[in-house]
Amino acid sequence: MTLTIPADDHGQIRVFATDADLPAEVIEKTPRGLEYLFEAELNPDFVDIVRIADLGGMALSAYIAEGYDMAPDLVDKAAVDAITGYAVLVLSRATGEVETTLTPADGLRHVTTYSPVAKITPPEPLPDASAKGILEPKPTKPPKSDARMSGMVATYALLAMFALVGLMIWVGG
Repeated sequence: MTLTIPADDHGQIRVFATDADLPAEVIEKTPRGLEYLFEAELNPDFVDIVRIADLGGMALSAYIAEGYDMAPDLVDKAAVDAITGYAVLVLSRATGEVETTLTPADGLRHVTTYSPVAKITPPEPLPDASAKGILEPKPTKPPKSDARMSGMVATYALLAMFALVGLMIWVGG
């Protein structure tokens, strides 16, 4: 059985299980070990190998819910918690956004896939009738006329001359 992960896959966790003892290369997540498991190149940073006995009293579904922030009701919780040997968790990012076909090794089986549900709700229309229609743009000030600009320049020039004459009288007096 093969499983193809599309290039645009995002946010999913594929859960595989095996009761067989895994070689050290697989547990250490070396490229050769992951290729042994899936016959594909995967980024080991996004593959998690969990020995169920190491979880103690914690269920695998709780481990995934807490460790990966995935709601436990997204998959068959009973099937995930029934895994006894090793669980191999393959995140979407393990493929590097390249379409990848996984061919699980003998004894490794696909249990389920966690797929986050997008919570997109359409906007509700505004209840008030005054909310309908098109808003008029704010009125803008008309540009200053040339006559007004000339008057402002003349006023500043007269003020400067008045200050200069006052300074000359004060210095001379």
